[in-house]
Order: sequence, then structure tokens, then C-alpha cells
Amino acid sequence: MKKIGWRFALAIGLILASFIAVIFVNQLGDGDRTTSLEQRSENIFGISSMPSVAGSSQLSSSWFCPGVPGAEKSVTSEIIVANSTDIPITGKVTFISSDKPAAAALLVVQPFTRSVFDATGGRKSKYISAIVELDSGSAAVEQRIIHPAGDSVSLCANKPSDRWFFADGFTGSDSMFNILLSNPFPDATVVDISFVTAEGKREPASLKGVIIEPESVFSLAMGEQGARNEIVLAVSVRATAGRFVAGKLQHFLGRGRLGYSTSLGASSTSRQWWFAGGQKNLDTDEQLVVFNPTSRDQSVSVAFLTGTTDEIFREPLVLTIPAGRVTTLATSKLPAITDGRYGIVVSSITDDFVASDKDSADEFVVVEQVTSRKFENKTGTTTIFGAPFGAPSRVWTVASGSPASGGSLVILNATSLVATIKISTVGPAGSVAIEGFEQIKLDAAAVIEIKIPLTSADLPILVEADNEIVVQREVNRGHELVGVSSVLGLPHRSTGMTLVTGR
Repeated sequence: MKKIGWRFALAIGLILASFIAVIFVNQLGDGDRTTSLEQRSENIFGISSMPSVAGSSQLSSSWFCPGVPGAEKSVTSEIIVANSTDIPITGKVTFISSDKPAAAALLVVQPFTRSVFDATGGRKSKYISAIVELDSGSAAVEQRIIHPAGDSVSLCANKPSDRWFFADGFTGSDSMFNILLSNPFPDATVVDISFVTAEGKREPASLKGVIIEPESVFSLAMGEQGARNEIVLAVSVRATAGRFVAGKLQHFLGRGRLGYSTSLGASSTSRQWWFAGGQKNLDTDEQLVVFNPTSRDQSVSVAFLTGTTDEIFREPLVLTIPAGRVTTLATSKLPAITDGRYGIVVSSITDDFVASDKDSADEFVVVEQVTSRKFENKTGTTTIFGAPFGAPSRVWTVASGSPASGGSLVILNATSLVATIKISTVGPAGSVAIEGFEQIKLDAAAVIEIKIPLTSADLPILVEADNEIVVQREVNRGHELVGVSSVLGLPHRSTGMTLVTGR
């Protein structure tokens, strides 16, 4: 790869800024921190667009789930609401669909428990989305689909947005790639949809001015929109009026991918994307898919984090993603990466990013990780968005926990300091550390995989650290299938120090 001097220097500066900034911030006393709601919603990495748990600083919360199939007999789906507090949480869940009026139901989640609700509300519609409104900012909500081709967990958004992006679509071998657009409001939303294939950007007239009716779900099968059998397929959806929520359903049928995967879309581009679950071995095929939805070329650095100090400052890869195009990096084929686990941080180095510490009207890139794991003649594929700029946090919640079929947490230390981590489950006795996981030391820029014991299955999980981390969950896909389904945890938005002690 051709080296470009100024880009390399900028990339190194960015990595230094990402890891060293924490040293200064961790030395601030309580008196140096403001207590406004806006300040409490961010950390040393900035304000994040990622779904998060607000905590006790907020008296209520709303969760907008990406949507589920509602008419397939072999598919079931759930909304999981976790309550880690000592008082009941009450609220309501509203179901909107593609062909029926909205319907609502009241809900109560008892202290230190999680409750599981039918994500369809008992309705029979092609697609259904749920909106969960609660009287607590400490709740955590997820969506889960149980599918014969593999179970999949998705995050739910905290709020609608006027734009959503997907970097990895994929319709190779007639794989299904459906986008669900949910409008929770009483007024119509109007959107323009464009997509990018290996041949370039396309803006069909039929996808201009698409109307999403009030309190309804609009579905779009990309294979029927001129994007059939595409191995490169990214999508932008932008509202010209109103706001909405976007999710994707993917059923992989070939071309090296098999299985079922779902996800909430990215509600914005980001200047930085963190991945905890990098892995290289003979049975894993891993790719980073970088989508540039802007009208100018974007340069990014890709750094691989293994906890080795020298490697933190090793020259990163530098990629240029042309305007309106997609670049795929086959990380599992890079000879410089040794077998094992690692973290990844993809950072924009376009223009004066390193000198900028505020949100900008500028757009950057969207990055997804695609991982296919193989065993004998079987394959299981999962996709996951990275944690965007501002997402690393000292406290993370995993609302639905780890299923009885098995799973693990993959944790990345996003700082230049050693982190001490405690992993707890939330049950009748409150938050109790899992035996053996009361105090885990994790080196700077290092990754650790934690197998969750079966005795802790299906309990909400709380991960606490004294420095910023990124938490990703990998759960078995069920049905005796190969591979895992990957999803990020939910970060807590707080700048306060977390005291990690065993219990």
C-alpha cells in the first residue's frame, strides 16, 4: 500500500489522541465536572449517536426497535426489558405494522428482573415494530428474533433520526436484504433512498419521495429494487420531511455467507468506529465494510489493537474511500495480523479531524464488520456495526444476558491505561459479581473474551470498569448451527468514575 506522509502522521496523531486523552480526564476532580444533563450524557470520547442507558439522571426513556417479521410461522420474536433498579418500572409498548392500526399495551418490570414480551403484540402483519416508553432512565431494551437460520439480537434506538445508513447489504446468491422503515409519529414521513453497488451509486426515481404513513412500517426488499445478486451493497435513507427508525433483516444463502442476521441501522456517520470482536484463525473469514455516503473522498486509518504497547503506535493501514462508494478490507487475509483476538478502531483522518473535538455538520463514514465462521462444511455469518465516536464507556448493560445455548462477552480496553473490570448479573439479590469475574485486569488497548457460565444464563449482565471500554456480546445462534450472533452491549452515558470492587 502506498504510504502518504501527512496521512500517516495524522493517523498516528489520532491514535495517540484516542488513547492518551483518558490520562488527563481521569485526573480531574469532581469539582471540575459539570452536572448538566447534556454533559452527563457524554464521556471523554464525546457525545455518541449509539443507543445507551441514561441512568438515574433521566426520569424516563424511550426505545424504538428496528422491527421483526410478523407473519412467518417458523419465526418468533421478543422485546426484552431489563430493570437493574430496586423499584418497579412501568410504561407501555406500542406496536406499529405494515398494514394495521397502531395498538398499545401497558407493561410492568419488577425490580432486579428482566421481562420478555412478544415483539409482535400477538398481531399478524408482514412486519411489526415496537416502541417502548418507560418511566425510568435506567432501563435497557433489546429485540431478539428466533429464526430457523439463526437467532439474532438487535439494539433499539433511543430516538428516531432524519437519516440512516447501512454499509453491508449483500444480496449474493439471492440472499435476502430487507430494510424496515418505521414511522412512530402521527404525521407522514417522506424519504429518499439511494444505494451503492460495485458499479457505483444509484438513485432510482421510484425511491425518491417514498412516503412512510403515520404510525406504520414500510419495508423494502433491495433485491427487488435493481440490487439483486450484489456482493457490495450499501444504502442511505434520508428524510425530506419527518424522522423515522431503520433496521435491516438479512438471510444469507451463499457466496461464502449463510445464516440470519438483523440490526438497527446507523443513525449517523461517525469519525470513529470501535470493534471489540476481531478474530483471526483458519476457520474465520472477517471483513470490514467501509461506506462513504458523502460527496467527497474520505481517508481512514485502521488500527489493530492487541494490547502490545509497541503495536498501539504501529503504522496503521490508511484507506481512501471514494465519494459515494464502498471499500471492503479482508482483515483475515492481512499477513501482519497474527492469529487470535484483537480490537479494531477505524478513524477518519480527513482534513483537520485530530484538531476537532466538537460535533460537526460534516459527515464521515459508516463501518460494519462481517464475520463468517466455519466448521466442517457448515458456515454461520453475522454482521455488526462498530461502536461509534463517543460510545466507549465505563459501564455497559447486556439486557438479555447470555442464552442457555451459550455465549461470551468480548471486551476491548479503549484507553492507554490498564483497566480493572467487574462482571455482574442482575437477579433477585440485585447486582452480584459472577464468581471469578470480580476483578479482571485488562491491559491498555487489549481484548479479552469472557465465557459466561451457564449458571448465569438469561440474566441481565452489568460490566463495570475504571476506564473506558467497549463491550460486544457473541451468542450461539441456536438450532445446533455454526457460528455466533454478534451485538454490542448498551453503554451508560456518564463521566463519573466507576469504583470496581468484588462482591
